[in-house]
Amino acid sequence: MAQNLQQLKKRIKTSNNIAQIAKAMEMISASKIRKAQDSVEKHNPYAKKIKYMVQRILTDKDLHDGAKKFSKEKEGKRLVYIISPDKGLAGGLVVNLFKKANSYLKSEDYVVVVGKKASTEATRYGYNVLASFPMGTSFPKYDDLYPMIDIAKKFYLAREVVKVSIIYTEFKNMLIQESVVEEVFPVKPDKNFKITDIDYIFEPSSRHVLEDLLPFYFEVEFYSAFMNAYASEQAARMIAMRNAKDNANDISASLTNVYNKSRQEKITSEILDLANGQQGMENGK
Repeated sequence: MAQNLQQLKKRIKTSNNIAQIAKAMEMISASKIRKAQDSVEKHNPYAKKIKYMVQRILTDKDLHDGAKKFSKEKEGKRLVYIISPDKGLAGGLVVNLFKKANSYLKSEDYVVVVGKKASTEATRYGYNVLASFPMGTSFPKYDDLYPMIDIAKKFYLAREVVKVSIIYTEFKNMLIQESVVEEVFPVKPDKNFKITDIDYIFEPSSRHVLEDLLPFYFEVEFYSAFMNAYASEQAARMIAMRNAKDNANDISASLTNVYNKSRQEKITSEILDLANGQQGMENGK
């Protein structure tokens, strides 16, 4: 019984320690999400304006002439980016991400992986990996994107691939994160865009303006995907750590009840032994 009580005490202490660690990780992820949301709000006006101008040119049939190569769908190899966390403890985020990747990818597609988890899974599935980049544990910076974007520019503009896509986890809210495929190139015109009677004049031409806008379009598309992936990672980890904390607290409470019950039984047994011993002494007299 003494040994069992000692073991119970150790298990209770272990459960409490796990709950404390999980709580700390939950709070860290929550603070990172707030920073990510603030950055997304600041980034959105710029990103929407760039997208608006690119799609404005591609939607207007008069402006679209000379820019068809940026929006025409073709058959052939694709360049696909997969963005994942570097670390685990994020629930089913990575599993869901690669379910989406497996349903989208073809054997001939080129793949660029971002994040150690994506690198490991891509190797396991035998993807045609061109390059691998770390995701990092801090909020993504613009400077981190340029080496990745350069690969997309090189392959797409050289017509080695017909499409550039990004597979990442979209942050919808604190409880919902969804794995999605974002097709960056060719650029899809906005079907809901309404053509106005405003006559635009482009110098030297709409095609040249579009080509100058494309690097910025690449940046906002990639950066939006990275911000969503980062926020989703923190949200998934926060929920996973909250569940781990609650489970550890439940286990601790259950073990504490067992410990208290066992301790009371031991005390009762010792009292009975004393009482029986005392009675035996009185009978011996």
